[in-house]
Amino acid sequence: MGRRQDDQLRILAQRFKSLGMSRRNFMKIAAAAAAGTVTTAGMERYVGPGAGAAPRRLPRLQATPSPDQTFYNFVLIDDPVSFDWNLNLYCNAEPEIAAGLLTFDADLNAIPDWAETFTPNDDASVWTFNIRKDNNGWTNGTDTRPVTAHDFIFSWERQLNPANAAAYAGFLFDIKNAEKYNLGEDGITADDLGIKALDDWTLEVTMEGPRAYFPQVVGYVASVPSAQWAVEEYGSDKWASGDVPLWSNGPFILDKWEHDVVCELSPNPGYWDAENISLKKVYDPILAGDTTVLAYERGEGTQKLDWVPIPAADLKRFQDDPELSQQLKKYVYPGIWMLVPSNGKEPFQFDETGLKVRQALSHAVDRSRLVELTNGLAREAFCMVPTGVYGYIDDPAIAEIQAFDPKKAMELLQGTPYEGGKNWPEITMHMRGGEENYNADLMANDIVAQLQENLGMNVSIQVWPEASWRPELFKNEFQLVWIRWWYDYPDPNNGYGDMFYSQKSSGKRQAWSNKEFDDLVVQGKGIADPEARLEVYKKAEEVIQNDVGYIPVVYRVDQYAFKPWVKNVAVNRQGFSVPDGNIYLRMMTVVDIEGREGQ
Repeated sequence: MGRRQDDQLRILAQRFKSLGMSRRNFMKIAAAAAAGTVTTAGMERYVGPGAGAAPRRLPRLQATPSPDQTFYNFVLIDDPVSFDWNLNLYCNAEPEIAAGLLTFDADLNAIPDWAETFTPNDDASVWTFNIRKDNNGWTNGTDTRPVTAHDFIFSWERQLNPANAAAYAGFLFDIKNAEKYNLGEDGITADDLGIKALDDWTLEVTMEGPRAYFPQVVGYVASVPSAQWAVEEYGSDKWASGDVPLWSNGPFILDKWEHDVVCELSPNPGYWDAENISLKKVYDPILAGDTTVLAYERGEGTQKLDWVPIPAADLKRFQDDPELSQQLKKYVYPGIWMLVPSNGKEPFQFDETGLKVRQALSHAVDRSRLVELTNGLAREAFCMVPTGVYGYIDDPAIAEIQAFDPKKAMELLQGTPYEGGKNWPEITMHMRGGEENYNADLMANDIVAQLQENLGMNVSIQVWPEASWRPELFKNEFQLVWIRWWYDYPDPNNGYGDMFYSQKSSGKRQAWSNKEFDDLVVQGKGIADPEARLEVYKKAEEVIQNDVGYIPVVYRVDQYAFKPWVKNVAVNRQGFSVPDGNIYLRMMTVVDIEGREGQ
């Protein structure tokens, strides 16, 4: 079989991963394809029984791997705070040490992880998850324990418990009584939460109402469990701090954590899909964002990378180089950059004058200029949901609400204290640091220049380190924010609800509040019909844009470089190569190493 056909079969294996096909049946397809006797259109007849059941992961076809299956992974640009994803979503750790009931495939479908199957009742107000029986999924490198339904009951209560003040507790508010419990409402205890173990292997979750998208919530890393016995023995602040052996239930376990230098991992032999993991050792070097490309090209020891996002400043050099250009792979990432002038601070305050200023701001930024500036590592954004994600709105009327129009921007200032672009107070735009790979600083500086050109507005930039960024952001005191939102799960509720719903008790990124918008978000949660849901979110988009609760600027587009010896990177239905990101987190379970230099 030729190399090209080998590659086609690898891609085919990835695409059939979510169809519930057995390895045996896939091998039939492989043989038929090699003989030229089957076409893509006819492959559905090989899919096994079980329509409506959750899809199973498919063992992939491999080329002959190298003996040394070592991988140098791009994931850490700061030292982790801990490995406690359950209580601290922002721990900045390696996510492949943890596994929940579900995960996502490269097409952003929720697929089985520790839950082998998952089913709703008739109106999707109750979900049942069937966990893989008699497993040994938890390990600290020496001992093992099974992953059970009780792990999720303990962990989700831990996240919702108001005493723990988890910043992302609102993520689980779809569960019955979760919000009331988190807010400390009288008479509501942990026993009232809509989570119940029917037995060790069966978890039943009752929702606040119909929630057809709940599997997508469950697939996100915020829903992974913690090890109850370790939390109880060492305490919440110690069990995943690196000072004690870390209990992991993901595809990989933490072998060593050398602070500010590297994390070392190896496969978890008790992980349910362990037999299909090729990698034997993983290094996560801890590298500042502005050093990662150099580590990819010239790194030594453990301070090197097998893949890396390429920022705009390096992209043309890579594209023009005959060797480096062959290592580039494009991906339209499910993420958006936006301006948020919605914390009520002058001159963006919540009155008639502030609204005019916010509207003027929304017409003063030329998105196409940012696309050009980043060498195409961005796409113009006119709604909250990125292209390629359910909920994206392609409507010229929506796009017109905040379209670039500097003349209109100046007209909106008439009758305000800032007419003619004068008398502005001191204005500071706040942003997170360490994101040079995603062109955050490049775009921020150009936006500041555009606001000077088009509004006469002098804006300074305040860059915050990762450790203090969210605590300060959550105070809702920033005057103007340049912020990104990488989607946690591919549903509009993650944007409109988790980002902008103003009534949640934790993790609020802005002080802006609009009752009509909030009511639409609540309404959208409970609608099962996807078209009807989209109409509700379209109305929500109109409300938030007209009131300028935010300004969508650009969607994220990535160019990654992969060393030529990294094989079997997942390919999605759009033909993009998909590495670990914010939704898909299983790259290291599918890649292998073939032909590394020096081997």
